[in-house]
Order: sequence, then C-alpha cells, then structure tokens
Amino acid sequence: MVQFSQTSWQEFSLPNVLETLRYAPMNLTIGKTPLLHYVFPQELVPGATIRYHLQCGFKAIKWTGIISSVKENQVTVRLGQGPFRGFTGNHKFAPEGHMTACYDEFSFQGFIGISEEVFAGLMANANLVYGIFARKDTRDVMLSIESQKKTQAFESLDLGATAG
Repeated sequence: MVQFSQTSWQEFSLPNVLETLRYAPMNLTIGKTPLLHYVFPQELVPGATIRYHLQCGFKAIKWTGIISSVKENQVTVRLGQGPFRGFTGNHKFAPEGHMTACYDEFSFQGFIGISEEVFAGLMANANLVYGIFARKDTRDVMLSIESQKKTQAFESLDLGATAG
C-alpha cells in the first residue's frame, strides 16, 4: 500500500477554490518532480467522477475516483478506473480567514502495470498541484468559447429570420 497526504493553503475563498477545481489546469511546468492534480466534476455529489493525473516528465498515470460521500466541504472517493486494485481519497477544504486550507489524503492498493516500489518512489517525491491560476485560464477560455457559440447561434437565428 502507498499513502500520500498534503496540506496547503490557497489565497482564495472556499467557494472560489471549489469552483476553480472543476477545470483542468491549462498549463503546468513539468520537470523531474512528479506533479499530481485532480479535476472535480461540475457537481460534487455521490456517484460523480473525479479525474486524477500524475505527471512525471513525459510519463503519465491517470485514474478516476467515484465520489462516495460529500459532507461539510469533505469529499470521500473510491476507485473508479485506474492502474490499481484499490484507491481511496479524502479531500477536505476549510476557510481560514481570507485563505482556504486544502487537506488531501490518498491511499493506493494493488498495482497493475507498475511496481509498488516504483509508484511509491514517485509518490514520495510528488507534489499535489492546485494550479489555481492555470485552472482560471482554462475556465476563461471555456467561457469565451461558450460565449462565441451562443453569439454564433444568435447570428444564425438572425440570418434565418431575414432570409424568410
């Protein structure tokens, strides 16, 4: 079994952090240190899927977790699909003044396609990256694309009205 935990503080409000974690980071600087990030679903409800991504250089390990429970800014997750026989995750968020504390704990069991020793070495050096600004960039691009689609749809409706 391999375990990983990290605590960090984000200089954003709790609602802002939770909303921003629904977007994948647009860009992250990848080096020799393994980086782990996750993407929340649009709605934090039991049964929804969280996507996880561990990147080390050009190698990536991806898996999904299924939300088991959501209670008081705490999200409990079990394995959806991935290179493990078991995975549990616990994400907890707490407002602390103008900041948000983020507590993450993961446990991995039974490895498929990678030895436990290699994975343990990766996780021992890994950093969980929230990438709030990179996620906000993604959100802004996605909102811009949606806005353009809506504008084009309205233009199409206007053209159809004038043609008839």
